[in-house]
Amino acid sequence: MQRIENIKEKLKELKELDKKFSIFGSSKHKYEFNQTLKEEEIRKIEIENNIVLSNDYKNILMYLGNGGAGCGYGLERLNTENVNPAYIGTDKLLRNWDDPKRIDLDMINLDELSGYIKLFDYGCGMELCLVVNGKENESLIFYDWDGRFEKIENKTVLDFYEDWLNKSLDTLKRIEQKLTCLSLQEVIDSEWLLKNFSVKHMIMSIINAESVEFLEKSYKKWRRQKNLPITGGLAQWRQ
Repeated sequence: MQRIENIKEKLKELKELDKKFSIFGSSKHKYEFNQTLKEEEIRKIEIENNIVLSNDYKNILMYLGNGGAGCGYGLERLNTENVNPAYIGTDKLLRNWDDPKRIDLDMINLDELSGYIKLFDYGCGMELCLVVNGKENESLIFYDWDGRFEKIENKTVLDFYEDWLNKSLDTLKRIEQKLTCLSLQEVIDSEWLLKNFSVKHMIMSIINAESVEFLEKSYKKWRRQKNLPITGGLAQWRQ
């Protein structure tokens, strides 16, 4: 339960920092959750569908919510449409491969993929799913609609969730720190070197700028609120 509480605290911090929802997918869930499920409700779903949900996932459903904030476009609402027939096993699904841990094109026949629920949708047909029915029950699998496929080893859904939170917070905090000592353009240039091409939106989110047109004004106001000297500018922002 301490892990769940840590996630709640980090999520609250992320929501406060990302005022304009600059993190990918956050404009959809806005860092909010759907209603939680009770333990007896989850158990009923498991019995009626002959499935087993992992403890980590059940804790998410009970203490965070049945869908909402999370990786990609967010945590999916529990949906049992793909749970039957049972997952046939990774070794039977994979084809055209030398290393079963390596994602490659056209590795599986998606028509044979079943016995799972979708956890996170990353867009472009990429999904992280939990096996809930079959001999590899509680395993995580990643696939996309081009047939790329991977069985995830040694990571749980909470690991993925915390990785997303930590990466998002680290990125925004890094930019926030740069904004205290660099000009706007220097921040942008340094982030582009890191291949962070969402940096402009992240800056707007951190300083709560209404639009690009009001960015310089918002930047100066933000610095005054933090008792920082006014520096930097907007010389190349619109290029």
